[in-house]
Amino acid sequence: MAETKDNNINTNGYKKYYDVLEIKTDASFQEIKNAYWHLKKLYSSEAPVLIPVLDEISEEDRLEILNRIEDAYTHLKEYYKVEEKEKAASTRQWAVTHNVPEFAVYDGNALKVTREVLCVDLKEIALFTGVPLGHLKNIESERLDLLPPQGYVKVFLRKYAEYLALDPQKVTADYMALFDRQKKK
Repeated sequence: MAETKDNNINTNGYKKYYDVLEIKTDASFQEIKNAYWHLKKLYSSEAPVLIPVLDEISEEDRLEILNRIEDAYTHLKEYYKVEEKEKAASTRQWAVTHNVPEFAVYDGNALKVTREVLCVDLKEIALFTGVPLGHLKNIESERLDLLPPQGYVKVFLRKYAEYLALDPQKVTADYMALFDRQKKK
């Protein structure tokens, strides 16, 4: 799989962005983010590590390096977004052809069962949706007292449902009814 990805990156011109971030072309998105933040911090004006070499690198060069780092991260982030959309489409197709169970009501357990049937790791959902892993775990285990305010929970549920190729409106409505019942107790 890494070879295919490498070939795509070479033909699409993405290899140069991996080089700027000083990482391999088969790096995960999390590794890309880590490299980006590390280099950005390293070349920031406040970086103590630059103090000994400030005479050797001009402010213009430092800013140019920071611009290349930012550009590389932006391009790779877009590349991974496109890849994620393709993956989500294939997940939807797989769900349709493999009779993923539909639930009358989507609560935490229904979401967990659906995710497990689709063989999707919770960490993967957190990475690609931006929803913190702890909140996803709390949604699945219905630890409503540990979830943030309702507005955030609605957004998290929508992103989670979309990732699993479920109807985001139904999932959000069902789960928020559970959330509301819990608050009334």
